[in-house]
Amino acid sequence: MQSFRIVLAASASFAAIASGCWSSPFIDTDMPVDGGAPGSPERETRGTLEEDQPAVQAHAARAVGAGFDMRLVRVQPGVHQGTDQLCDVGAALRLETIDAPTDPTESSPYDPAATQRMSIRCVAPTGESWADLEFLATRASHVGEVVPGARIRVRIRSADGGFFDYPIVDFVETVGAAPESAMQTPHAATAALGTGFDLRTIASDPARIGTEIECAVAHASDIDMLDPADARRRSYPAGVQNRMTIRCRHGAGEEWADLIFMPAQALSALYVDRGDMITATVVSRNGGFFDYPVLQYAGP
Repeated sequence: MQSFRIVLAASASFAAIASGCWSSPFIDTDMPVDGGAPGSPERETRGTLEEDQPAVQAHAARAVGAGFDMRLVRVQPGVHQGTDQLCDVGAALRLETIDAPTDPTESSPYDPAATQRMSIRCVAPTGESWADLEFLATRASHVGEVVPGARIRVRIRSADGGFFDYPIVDFVETVGAAPESAMQTPHAATAALGTGFDLRTIASDPARIGTEIECAVAHASDIDMLDPADARRRSYPAGVQNRMTIRCRHGAGEEWADLIFMPAQALSALYVDRGDMITATVVSRNGGFFDYPVLQYAGP
């Protein structure tokens, strides 16, 4: 795993060419988090790959033959692992050598035969997302083919665990150039935002727990997949599968919240975007990611 200093350097070099939204998937917040660390509100909105880019609107139906939406590996864990998928490369960061773990008790998430890796962003009609692309030694000669605008075939190795906890995918082959239409996934201009429930009121009104509220989404992070240990450390109901950080806009400003999804709701996480008005159930006044209020998705 590369050092955090390398992560920042890669982010800075890519900010000028990146498009779309990105947020850190790290969710371990038991220790104090400074303003520049993954998971902090400052890191969620500033100084990251997303910069000031508008959120991707992901309501288009998936077209036949289109690139794969990499977020599907998190909302449908187990369904896509081991399958070959098309990735239309929207961005490709610096190539890095895969180093062996410095701690002999640690195991590497990468294939033992993989020698190099890079972060790539896969573009699909339903949205864009990052993946950690690894190259086996036998395919290392193809690294120069992975550039923005290329269509490559990848094999899904894991839903998370890679660089910045991205899904890990193996390079299989270069298919050719991505169709021009595939690279024109529309980004909404800054969406006109509505106003919804003021989450500040739940701090002084316990009766709100268990009730449904409307959230006017001003920001939606990437989708995280939770393991049981994550869920036990938070104020989450049993069985929760996915989460994302959101901001809910109200008449006087915006408030952060931790939005969670049960397995049956997980696909809906792909369609929570800036500008949407969603319905959510208030689960807890705090205790979520970064001690945010916990909301459970209940519908659009």
